[in-house]
Amino acid sequence: MNIKLSFLFILVFPLLSFIQLVAQNTPQKIYPTSLTTINYLDTAAVKKYQKKIDTHRIKIELNHITGIASFYSANFDGTLTATGEIFKNSKYTAACNLYKLNTLVRVTNMRNGKSVLVRINDRMHPNMLKLGRVVDLSTAAAQKIHLSSKGIVKVTLDAVGYSKINPKKQ
Repeated sequence: MNIKLSFLFILVFPLLSFIQLVAQNTPQKIYPTSLTTINYLDTAAVKKYQKKIDTHRIKIELNHITGIASFYSANFDGTLTATGEIFKNSKYTAACNLYKLNTLVRVTNMRNGKSVLVRINDRMHPNMLKLGRVVDLSTAAAQKIHLSSKGIVKVTLDAVGYSKINPKKQ
């Protein structure tokens, strides 16, 4: 019995050590800025608009996008969104082609660090990706992060979940 244990120890221990060594040296895909492990990127849309995405201005990782934000015109109040609801500039919503509809996204202004939680309920014009634009915010959301007077600002987007309900005023 003692011989079997020592034989097992001699065979198994080196194998376990080898597996640990391989696991330590294997590159892993780690996304430290992700707030969730579920992929909320709309991979079909990313593939569809791949040629239009300005890779100098837009960086895409799992659930994390860096690019330029703008905000909706007041003229869009009352129009239908891609989810079928009526758009209101007073709600915390946004348009984005790269996330799935109804994804909750934290938008952070890279100049001042202010952030707002919005729900993606609409799509932008595909040519906006050529300009480096990744999100169109409602007026309420844009005011929350102090969007510049130019109407655009560099932002990071982090997916945090999925909801059919708009985030409450924070």
